Amino acid sequence: MKENLSLASLRNGFCLWSASSLTLVCTALTVLPVTGWAATSTAPECTNTPSKSGKKNITACPTDKEHVVVRGKRAAFTATTSTSHISTQDMQAYRMQTLGDIAERVPNLSFTNTTPNNPVLMVRGLGGTEDEGPVLYTPVLIDGVPVPSFAMGQMFDFSNVDVLRGPQLTEGINAFGGMVSAQSRDPGKQLAGAVDFEYGTGNRKRATFSGDLPINASTSLRLSVGGETADGYIHNRALDRSDTGGWHGWFGRIKLLHTDSNGGEWRFSLHHMLNHGGNDYFETPEHARNHASYNTSAGVNDTEYLLGSAQYHRRFSQHMILDVTFGGASTDWRYSNPYSVFSANSGFTLPTRQIGGSVMLSGSAGTLDWKGGIYGQQVKRWAPYDFDMAPYYTSHTTATLGTANIAFMGELGWHFSPSWRLAPSLRIEHVDSSISNWTSSMSGSVPYAYSIQESLPRQTLSKTAPLPGLKLEYNPQSSNNLSQFGWLSYTRSFLPPNYSPYGSYASTVAVPYAPSYGNNLELGYRLGHPTGRWSVEAIGFANFLSNLQVSATNGAGESLIGTASTAHSRGMEASAHWKPINTLQLNAFLGLTYAAYDHFVFGGTDYSGKQMAGTPTSNFGFSGEWHPMPGWMVNASVVRRGRTTLYPSSSVQNAPYVLFDAQIEKRWKRWSVALYGHNLTNAGYFTRGLSGGYVVAANPRQLGFRVGMSF
Repeated sequence: MKENLSLASLRNGFCLWSASSLTLVCTALTVLPVTGWAATSTAPECTNTPSKSGKKNITACPTDKEHVVVRGKRAAFTATTSTSHISTQDMQAYRMQTLGDIAERVPNLSFTNTTPNNPVLMVRGLGGTEDEGPVLYTPVLIDGVPVPSFAMGQMFDFSNVDVLRGPQLTEGINAFGGMVSAQSRDPGKQLAGAVDFEYGTGNRKRATFSGDLPINASTSLRLSVGGETADGYIHNRALDRSDTGGWHGWFGRIKLLHTDSNGGEWRFSLHHMLNHGGNDYFETPEHARNHASYNTSAGVNDTEYLLGSAQYHRRFSQHMILDVTFGGASTDWRYSNPYSVFSANSGFTLPTRQIGGSVMLSGSAGTLDWKGGIYGQQVKRWAPYDFDMAPYYTSHTTATLGTANIAFMGELGWHFSPSWRLAPSLRIEHVDSSISNWTSSMSGSVPYAYSIQESLPRQTLSKTAPLPGLKLEYNPQSSNNLSQFGWLSYTRSFLPPNYSPYGSYASTVAVPYAPSYGNNLELGYRLGHPTGRWSVEAIGFANFLSNLQVSATNGAGESLIGTASTAHSRGMEASAHWKPINTLQLNAFLGLTYAAYDHFVFGGTDYSGKQMAGTPTSNFGFSGEWHPMPGWMVNASVVRRGRTTLYPSSSVQNAPYVLFDAQIEKRWKRWSVALYGHNLTNAGYFTRGLSGGYVVAANPRQLGFRVGMSF
């Protein structure tokens, strides 16, 4: 978010923003690492059968498509990366309804937001700047189509969300810090429907409907619609109102699934989300902690996205699979602060239009397996920003940012022994970037009259970057009691160069910022029971970064994107789950991250040695699911997140806090009733901070109930 605090600082408030049949082992266990909420289903049992030679047994495991395959992305390859898989059952049991809810409850994922419905994600310390420029450290995908996380708002009717930590070279879109991939629920093959109603603290009301309509034996349709309204959790004492942080909106999705005569699966989906709300969140820490406001207006926070996706998945044989994804998204964010925040009218509109897709082919032959494809995308973003402190100072900038990129990617796996696989990979990324329609006007009449008008002709640049990767995987033969999988990987990562849209002077905006590069190492190991009764996992990582793109303010008060010449991020993730009895499952996770600038001087300030804002050095959690009797389910979780400085202002501290959530649910044949509590200890903490001392507080304790009926 851009900010203006005074005439002297202009835009003061710096922003530091920061696989294959071999590995398809019986560890569908856990094939995707388990967070405290990831493994709620039992993995398929494996069987040992004698080989034809009689020399040794061959272990065969039924595939569990939900855990192994994210359709259109990783059809034949197990993900050798740190991943958290969150199912629709997890999202409902722990009431994860926004990306922020997920970010607080998985290891080494964090977020910043200006309002609860607009989280911007950070993975292992990297990210946070989507509203400052076109750079996506952590792409968010819905049915394979990227959408800015700040526009996603409420999540609805997803079958799963996968959080991939670390750079991804062969997953389609370029991912520097990580990736979040959400898949909407497929239409069912039987006529069915469900209605849910929820009411909770803050006069929050949410109603949803979903239904499956089979058209014929090979084609079915799913429709999901819903709406939500809330007064919010802010009491504005100046206006004597309790709805200035409220919101109302609706969302809907229609999805078609068709299986053709060749076994190919076609998926077409159309998604729409519209949300209108207030923006009464910035206050002093004392007031924000009590969710009190003295602002003189509610402000505006309106978001919308329209997204279309087409996916095709076909297995030609046991040795070849084709995945195609194509789609586009239109997102809009209209944002303005209450006048009293900066003693000025300030805000922006941020429309973004993008279209693209990928074609991926994977297969195997003998001791080799391979995966390759092409990805392309075109994005345009309009970025006007207004700051009006008349008569002292007024600023208005406009800019249109354009980005087109194409990438060729491939991976070749060699099973050089029964337990080992070596897989080099290569991604060649080409990016064309431009800024056009850039104008800047600054004026004032007190204490003296002045006016500055500047503009720039269209500026363009291009960059091609080869990005190699190498993985060594260890996958010994599974026994009846133990499955293992380990890997060591190196990945070269890349963020493209571009222009700073919010600069005030042509001389600085015309100079593009440099591309960022990373050399990333990851070491991971998993152990588990083939039936999924238990699993443990530990992953260590180290990222060595150069020219890291950082949003900051220079000496002239311009909001620009600079580059930290060197920086690093290192740490680990660990997770475990245990099912001691069929009616009880226990889970745990741990995340450790230290992300800091090694050498970074900008705007006369030396940030060298300082930790990147917005990322706690530690977070860990425990959760459990208990079925005390048929039809009853009890869920509870405890998460602790460590101390951090707030993004984007590293001068504001966020103390450690603990989140305690619980839900009890009773199900009958067609009915369900649940009582839930979110943040039951009413932990007070902040999600964003400004250099002027203002902060945004997270939501307080929330209590509510949910009633559902299926038919």
